[in-house]
Amino acid sequence: GGVGKTTLAKTIFNHEEIRGHFDETIWICVSEPFLINKILGAILQMIKGVSSGLDNKEALLRELQKVMRGKRYFLVLDDVW
Repeated sequence: GGVGKTTLAKTIFNHEEIRGHFDETIWICVSEPFLINKILGAILQMIKGVSSGLDNKEALLRELQKVMRGKRYFLVLDDVW
């Protein structure tokens, strides 16, 4: 840690020309403990704008596939351990 990875990622993430290549940009801060269902739910909430209410990994993945199909996403997972 401490070498500027988040700063570099934020610079790229916020660059208008780069953002213009994607339908959606999503920044998720992943902290310990690493809970895959929580991360998938957060991504889904960012896309849909509301909580899905789903807590099963397979259901979350199916819903993500459905809403993400045919679109380009720039997804940053920050603070992954």
